[in-house]
Amino acid sequence: MIYQLLTRNKGLMSVLGKGIKSKKGYTNLKPFRELKVSYIPKERLSLMTNYEITNDYKNIKNSSYLAGIYFNELIYKFIPHHEPLQNIFSLYKDQMIYMAETTDSIDLIFFNFEVLFLKEIGYEITFGNINKNLINNNKNYFYDYEFGFKEVKQNIDSKNSITGKDLICYLKNNFNSIKNIKTFRIIIKNIFRRLNGGTKIKSYDLF
Repeated sequence: MIYQLLTRNKGLMSVLGKGIKSKKGYTNLKPFRELKVSYIPKERLSLMTNYEITNDYKNIKNSSYLAGIYFNELIYKFIPHHEPLQNIFSLYKDQMIYMAETTDSIDLIFFNFEVLFLKEIGYEITFGNINKNLINNNKNYFYDYEFGFKEVKQNIDSKNSITGKDLICYLKNNFNSIKNIKTFRIIIKNIFRRLNGGTKIKSYDLF
């Protein structure tokens, strides 16, 4: 079996697990477990020699496991192999802990990770020339993918627009109070799609 590992000091890396044939070995190495891994470095594919489970996040609900598949696809597509990215590792670990403890909706679970992941890879949602202190609760704002948020002034811009009230909640990181998270997530979906050369993120549409 070839495993993709997200590591603290070496980023994303591939290892070959030889002899993973028993049901126990296969189950122990399922996704979303924190492991301490020993391996022999190889030019093409390192060889995993031993592993120890340090946290298996047993309390994560099945619906959140589906979210984890989506997070894995984002990481695999948008971060380079063999580049230390400790912030991404910490973000992923914090997300596993959060999913094991939270009672938040699945959309909010998705949204929390998406926002922070975009920030870490340098493509966070921006506000362009809008004065953040002058955002009006009663106005709507649309996202221009070249310049950031702009005030809606004509009907053509009203599709997938965000209320000023929700925008202020976003600015304050008060995600639980955002009423229309789905529209925010459509904006994020389109950002990922643009970064991916127009290709869809398969697991986004699946869930």
